[in-house]
Order: sequence, then structure tokens, then C-alpha cells
Amino acid sequence: MNAIVGPNGSGKTTIIEALYTLLRGSSFKGSIGEIAQYGTNQFRAQLELKTENTLHVRALGYQEVESTSQKKWTIDSKNYARLPIAARLPVVLFEPDLARLISGSPERRRQYLDQIASQLDLEVAIAQNRFERTLKQRNQLLKRLREMGISTAPDELFIWNTQLAHLSEQIIAARYKVIEKLQKEISPYYQQLGGTDDVFLTYTSTVTSDPDQYASRLLQFLETGVQRDIALGHTSFGPHRDELEVRLADQPAVERASRGEIRTVVIALKLLETELLSSHFEKSDIKPTLLLDDVLSELDLVHQERVLAGFKNHQVFITTTDAHALTPGVHTIALGQDS
Repeated sequence: MNAIVGPNGSGKTTIIEALYTLLRGSSFKGSIGEIAQYGTNQFRAQLELKTENTLHVRALGYQEVESTSQKKWTIDSKNYARLPIAARLPVVLFEPDLARLISGSPERRRQYLDQIASQLDLEVAIAQNRFERTLKQRNQLLKRLREMGISTAPDELFIWNTQLAHLSEQIIAARYKVIEKLQKEISPYYQQLGGTDDVFLTYTSTVTSDPDQYASRLLQFLETGVQRDIALGHTSFGPHRDELEVRLADQPAVERASRGEIRTVVIALKLLETELLSSHFEKSDIKPTLLLDDVLSELDLVHQERVLAGFKNHQVFITTTDAHALTPGVHTIALGQDS
């Protein structure tokens, strides 16, 4: 258990972001370049992973030259343009304002499902990356067609449509698997934290409620909705438009639940995420690293104790402005205002 303690503006979140980036290959806040200190155009971050018998070193060097960014990953003396998917290690991230997972944008909840799914299955992680690239290329083509005043679909668009449909099928199947696993345990987890109602997770789609029909239905929508997509300049249907709804006592949590209840649901979801990843990686003798960025201040003492109790036998990094709130025995890293 490690606590990064310091006043606001001392760089606590930057350390959490650097840890996350080195373990997962991307930032949870924005582009990797934004990790660089304000006013500078480069940085280097290095991480050592030690076990009783091994030492593993990975580093990320970043430099921006004339508006062109250059990233170099080094893993045990081998260089890569990006962190290989197989080198990504499991992480559970608790961001500030926990309630935003439920009260925030649908994109947050999609990312929540996709982050779990990608850590449970490398093939899904590959499909997600390919989907993002394919969606970007389709949208770029749609914008070009709109700028040129063309409303009929060229052959190139059909290629992107079929690829999107195929990749979407993998992504949707993985999301449903994650929801199924979460749904089995979420109510008991929520109730152990003091909640009284049952929690229901409902996946709502712009395409179909049947995951087995998703690819064929999406391809149909992409083909028949091409004029609308060209007019809009982006893709109207697909996994990037779907939504995960969280319900308490079968009513939308965002409408019915208090802020405290919503926060408790999110804690239950994150503890359950920790358990899912821990169980999955147990055979590999790997445990997820837990990153809590300014979260303890949101919780009362009872919730703090229950959250920390759920993190036994994991490596944990917590940021806080108040060292007095920490339990004895926590390794403290103190930052000054100028760190």
C-alpha cells in the first residue's frame, strides 16, 4: 500500500497517470503527450517490475518536434513504437468523483466495459484497436464525401462497413460476457457496502438487443443509412453509440439514486472488477495494480475501510492531500508544491 501525499498541484495525478500509461500503454486522461510538464515537449518515464526471481524494466520516451510526436517504448532493452498488447498488465483505476461512471457520459460506461474486456482477452483488445482505426478511416471518408458533395456510397465504403460489422461482433460479444459476470455478483457486493436494493445492468443498443445478430444488423444499418452518415460526416450506428444503463430496484440509478447510493454502486463495480481481474490472472501469478486518484476523501470511514480491505495482497497507489487519513503501515511518498 503506497500513498502519494502532497498539496493540490504537486503532481500526484501525474504519477498515477505515468504508472497507468507504463502498465497499459495509453493514458486515461488524454493523449500521452499531455503527460509532459507544461511548457516542455518531452519526457521519459521508467518502471521496474520486481519479483523474487526476476527484474523487468520498461520505459517510455516521448518527444515532440515541429508538431510531430515521437514515442519510443523500451522493454528489457528491446524497442517498440507502441506497447505490445501482450505486454499490457492489468490495472484497476479509481478516478476522482466516482459518481461520474454512472452520472457521466455513455462513453465512460462503454470504456468501463471495454477496459475489463480487453484485459480478460487479448483478442478482444486487438479487435478494439482495429475497430477504432477502422471507424476513424470510415469517418474520414464520410467527411471527404460530404465536402465533395457526393451522396452515393463508393465501393471503398462497403469495405469499411464489412470490417466494422465484423469487429463490432467481437466487441459486443465481449461486452455481454463482462456484463453477465458483473450481474451475477453486483447486488451482493453493493449490499455488503451498505446498499439495500438490487442492482441491474442493462445494455441498450442502437442496433439490436441480440448480440448474435449484431454484425448482420449493423451492416444493414450502415448500408441503408449511408446518405445520413455522409450528411453528418460520422458513423451513426455501432458499439460506439451503445449504452450501459445501471438500474437500482429496476429504476435508472441516475434518476432515482442519491449521490451516496451512486457512489456505493461504483465502488461495488470497481471492487468486482478487481476480483474479476485477480481471478483471471491468478494462473499467471499476476495481480492487477490498483490506482486510487484522490478517492478516499470522497468516502466515509466505513467505506474507506471496506474498500481498503478489498485490496489485500495487491499493490496499491493512493493519492491524497491528507496523510493523517491513512492507516498505519502505509508506505508514504511525500511531494512538495514544486514537485
